[in-house]
Amino acid sequence: MPSSRALVWMLLCWTCVCAGAPLAWSQDKNKTARKNTKAPKAKPQANTRGLDQRADTLVSSYVREAGDLADEYLDAGHPDKALAVLQRASAINPDDASLKQKMAQIQQQNLSANEVQVDVNAGSGWEPVGVVVTEGKPFRAAVEGSYRLEVAGTITAAGLLEKDVTTDLIHGIPTGALMGVVVKRDNKPGKPFPIGAGGDFTPRETGKLLLRVNAPAGHRSTGKLKVTLSGGLSAG
Repeated sequence: MPSSRALVWMLLCWTCVCAGAPLAWSQDKNKTARKNTKAPKAKPQANTRGLDQRADTLVSSYVREAGDLADEYLDAGHPDKALAVLQRASAINPDDASLKQKMAQIQQQNLSANEVQVDVNAGSGWEPVGVVVTEGKPFRAAVEGSYRLEVAGTITAAGLLEKDVTTDLIHGIPTGALMGVVVKRDNKPGKPFPIGAGGDFTPRETGKLLLRVNAPAGHRSTGKLKVTLSGGLSAG
């Protein structure tokens, strides 16, 4: 029978073996976990040349059909719808020269339509010209003629006033220049804008168009300006 000293020695050895086993197992588990947490290799990108060609073909087909549809709208007498179709196609392919050219042609046709001629009396205030303009729809104005600007009364060193938009000079518009204003349905006027010798204008409001020259209150101007209006107009 082993001595008591031998028994103690055997017990110590058995304890060390049992205690070391979980530690070794834990270390092996950690090594396995580290191996499993490695980042996966990136998948190589596939060649998309075929897909790119299909995408280009799809865009070309859409633009071509949009052009054909726009022509049909024009033949039916709906240039605004034709322009809307082309604008949507241009958003997909903004570099297409044929779309730009066709849109420019339609815009010019629109600006030349609905022609109206009116006379503006230089001595009067704001005068309605019998047309309604629409927000976002451009119109064109061509102005001919001249008039005599005469200012009555005394002018102080402070100069000419720019207070009341209904009677006085409008700030930011040259003195004597022809200008316009849009009066909305609630009878509130928008911001006056310069017309001068003419040009293309895109209204910010919908309403009746009024014209007058930018002259100070009390002026006694004489003469008339002949104004030709066209484009996005309707009677009103």
